[in-house]
Amino acid sequence: MKISLKLIVVCAVVALMLAAFALLVGCGKAGRSKVLCNALDVQIKDAYEFVTPEDIRGFLDRKYGVYIGERLDSLDLGRMERMLEEKSVVMKSEAWTTRDGVLHVSIVQRAPALRFQRGDQGFYIDKTGYVFPLHSSYTADVPLIEGNIPPLEDGQNSEWSIGLLELCSYISSSRQWKERIEKISVGAGGDVELKTVDGKERFIFGFPDDIPAKFAKMGKYFSHIRPSKDEGYYKSVNLKYNKQIICRKDI
Repeated sequence: MKISLKLIVVCAVVALMLAAFALLVGCGKAGRSKVLCNALDVQIKDAYEFVTPEDIRGFLDRKYGVYIGERLDSLDLGRMERMLEEKSVVMKSEAWTTRDGVLHVSIVQRAPALRFQRGDQGFYIDKTGYVFPLHSSYTADVPLIEGNIPPLEDGQNSEWSIGLLELCSYISSSRQWKERIEKISVGAGGDVELKTVDGKERFIFGFPDDIPAKFAKMGKYFSHIRPSKDEGYYKSVNLKYNKQIICRKDI
């Protein structure tokens, strides 16, 4: 009997606690349903400057419509997030409201890995190869590749762009080449070309693959071939063929 009575008391207390919690939640929801949105707070969660809080505010005003003065429980937060993430420079967005009537939006921008310039047209790619446009008043400090850039939009030439990312990663992590490679460009035939700070030669990489092997050949050129020639003797050094270093004086 004592055990049964104790069990009944415990169950009653738990039931009362659950009822009180449900009442509090219900009151909270009822209270929030009467609260109107009175402000927008935008937080940019990284150091890039592709978008500003003012840009996000203007975008929501144009695309979402009226939210200031609307009830908090009537705001379609999921729709706001989807709309914001349609902007190519927005990697992730999150929208939520607080009891003081503020609509909060946090933005994580897409991180550029490389910048490409093809004539007067330019764009960035991130580490996955995703293409997004340049900004009119902000330039990210990332490696620049200029020249005859192949089409990369809509996933075209994805192996090439991923190869470029791997090439730049190899250079930036190399004690030997990080400070020595001055420029990366793409020639008329689509070959990736490198220039060093201490020479006039064009190093023709071709397709950005077999990267360690090609840099090994480049190292052999500097250690075994160039020392026996005057500076500028060779105009180009072709590294793209297997186990070959082709040096030319004319082009």
